[in-house]
Amino acid sequence: MKKSWLVVLIVVGIFVGAYVLFMITYYLTSHPTQFCTQCHLVEPYVESWHESPHAGVNCMHCHEMRGFVGKLEAKSRGLNYLYLTLTNQYSLPAGAKIFEQNCIGCHLQDYRGYTDAPGLNNEHGHHYEVIRERRSCLECHREVGHQINLYLTPDFEKIWK
Repeated sequence: MKKSWLVVLIVVGIFVGAYVLFMITYYLTSHPTQFCTQCHLVEPYVESWHESPHAGVNCMHCHEMRGFVGKLEAKSRGLNYLYLTLTNQYSLPAGAKIFEQNCIGCHLQDYRGYTDAPGLNNEHGHHYEVIRERRSCLECHREVGHQINLYLTPDFEKIWK
């Protein structure tokens, strides 16, 4: 009986320890000015982000699904980009994911850290129609976070759009 409790405690301890280690690593690698700019491929995007209306929004609020699984998915993508960069296998553009449910949640004032975000009821007034039609926020707001496709040549940009 004592051995089974010891095994349970060890397994729980391993999971808690792994979770704490992951969250510390997540925190340390999720700040654009401290970590993201270390990669020369990302630096121009971070610079343009500083000049955007979303300069106060952490990268992960746009480029990551909400929840723990979203954190795991985002960091696994980051590890893949790091691996490709270190082994010189990357190609441009890498293509960053944007999770539009985060745009909607933020502009509905669902996130306590961003209560000053403009609501969806503004002078343009058609945001709810766009959402109902399952159209992309990026149709109109493509360069709101920062300039996109900074590395694309004019010829490649024609087929990228």
